[in-house]
Amino acid sequence: MNARLMVHLIVSLAVALTLVFAGAAIGGPALGLLGLVVWYVLESLVKALLPTAYQPGVAGAESTSAVYRGWAAKLVAGTALARTRTPQGDAARLAAGVRLCMVTYGVRDGSQSLGYLLLERTPDGGTAVAWHGRGKNAGTRPITPAVPAFRPGREQQNAAQARLGYTSSVQFGQDTYWLQPHNTELLRLALAPQGAAATGGKDGSAGAATPAAT
Repeated sequence: MNARLMVHLIVSLAVALTLVFAGAAIGGPALGLLGLVVWYVLESLVKALLPTAYQPGVAGAESTSAVYRGWAAKLVAGTALARTRTPQGDAARLAAGVRLCMVTYGVRDGSQSLGYLLLERTPDGGTAVAWHGRGKNAGTRPITPAVPAFRPGREQQNAAQARLGYTSSVQFGQDTYWLQPHNTELLRLALAPQGAAATGGKDGSAGAATPAAT
């Protein structure tokens, strides 16, 4: 957890406790509960306005703009601050040397686990991709070659993951990664110069390789 996020969490907790206990002291439990609701609304709005540098990442990377979800993110979507929260904006951050990470449900070696894909600019101008596991699978493993096969017709069978927005399937070799559509488009932009994108039908079979769109 980065220092900025830690400071934000400490301040947020202090504000929440102040609103709850002050409300309870002034008007009883009902007003204390109202203070909690006020804190939730304010906290959601503040998080939606915070820059990506404040968002949690792993292995020294910053999160992509896909972390901005929910009603608060939609409310501030039209502001100048949020206009760069697009796959193109994230691709520009990557090109500027910012290391990015995205949450994914990866099916690796036949088993599915929650982890991260890390994107990093290489000295030759390409993009390196790595898998960063969690828990007992913790650690960073490079994905080579970093040539994705996009499966737009494949349907997410896990209802819980679908509700969270992980509905886009991308394959590297024999491993499959379920991503948010925002992050899939970012992969297209970041990896387009260094490989071809394959698409498949609804049965998940690989189609013919076609040059990635730019």
